[in-house]
Amino acid sequence: MVWIARIAVALVGLFSLAMGLMALASPVQLGTTLGIGALTPLGLNALRADLGAFFLASAIASALALFAGRASWMWGVACLYGLAVAGRFLGILVDGAPEGIAQPVTVELVLVVLSVFGARTLGRS
Repeated sequence: MVWIARIAVALVGLFSLAMGLMALASPVQLGTTLGIGALTPLGLNALRADLGAFFLASAIASALALFAGRASWMWGVACLYGLAVAGRFLGILVDGAPEGIAQPVTVELVLVVLSVFGARTLGRS
């Protein structure tokens, strides 16, 4: 079971790292992928900084859980992605369900489940 948890944490970390690096290297592409855009240079900077911080913090926490034996850091990752899911559900309630919402909600829910599974399982080993 520990190996499955390590794979789960690695998948969360790799996804987060890929998205974080995309935010730093190509925020316009990340914005397009996520359905948001930068209207001004300040918006472009916000895409790079804010989304980069979100994803890279998750990647770093996943790496600490995986390589430094700090499984409890995965609770923070679960919290970040869980808050993203909560924000999406709030948006659905307030504004209605936009086209294509199922994919990001599903991805984020899977990341929450993998993070919780990793935190619980690696925390016991």
